[in-house]
Amino acid sequence: MPVKKAVELLKKSLPIAVSIALVAYLLSQTKISEIWQVLVNFPAGYLLGGFVLFVMGHFVRAVRFKVLLGERAKVGGLFSILAVQTAASGLLPLRSGEFSLVYLLKKQDGIEYPVGTAVLVLAKTLDFLAVTALFFISFGSLPVIPDFFRKLLPWAGGLFFLMALLLLLMGRSREIYARLPEFFREGPLADNKLMKAVKQVFKGAEVIRSRKTLLLSLAATAVLWALLYGSNFLVLWGVGLKLSLLEMVFLTTSMSLFANLPIHMPGGFGTTESFWTVLLFALGVPKEVGIATGFASHLVTIAFALVFMLYGLKLIKSWKGAEVVS
Repeated sequence: MPVKKAVELLKKSLPIAVSIALVAYLLSQTKISEIWQVLVNFPAGYLLGGFVLFVMGHFVRAVRFKVLLGERAKVGGLFSILAVQTAASGLLPLRSGEFSLVYLLKKQDGIEYPVGTAVLVLAKTLDFLAVTALFFISFGSLPVIPDFFRKLLPWAGGLFFLMALLLLLMGRSREIYARLPEFFREGPLADNKLMKAVKQVFKGAEVIRSRKTLLLSLAATAVLWALLYGSNFLVLWGVGLKLSLLEMVFLTTSMSLFANLPIHMPGGFGTTESFWTVLLFALGVPKEVGIATGFASHLVTIAFALVFMLYGLKLIKSWKGAEVVS
């Protein structure tokens, strides 16, 4: 028993230890006063404009979920859920907060976990396709392309192909299920755990009800990323980075792709700033500037998520109030 507890404690403390080590190393390469100076000099207009575009982007994201879920959920409720999920995704380690969406959809609207999971996977797939396409478009803007970036291209291309294939398969889930051998759909194996799980997966994938649903989802994805990129651009300008448009697209796209990797420590501290510094160094920005602007921009985006979360917390309070009344 003590060994088991020790292992569990190690699992919980390791991400925090790694985060502290990375932050300590980065801070040793710059001065805290430089980070503070970047924050103090952040223009209020850019801060307000960035937050407004940030919220608008997530509202469009809620509209996209509404398109997928139809009458099973309302835009207002979805917007509140996203306010909580956005903060949870950014603050919890290993991107585990992403799955709060599935739980909150079940809690608020009674949406089954397979459907909630399918909606989450579909949304992430659409986001990944949009961001990866922009990554390839902006890649040529680098003044000097490091070898490790070149090595990433085949992997990014392969993932883009897999996401496109997944989107196609989800759109044809009914046809695929209908073509499964009858033995699997209605035979003696139909009631075992494996086939029940398969049925749940296909049921969840039915959120793509038609080509119109898919096209509307793609259009919403384009709009929401235009708004989120606008927010990120204002943050870049606010911390004093004067990059070309394609360089800003490359930096924002790369950070978006990196943010979805399940390797982040609590709050993303350490990992986010490290990757940010590497990207800026590839764009010719000195290491010290990269570290200072990395911490400053990260703190600003976390502030955006936390303020946005306050709206979503009203949703949680309303649930607790309803439970007390019942």
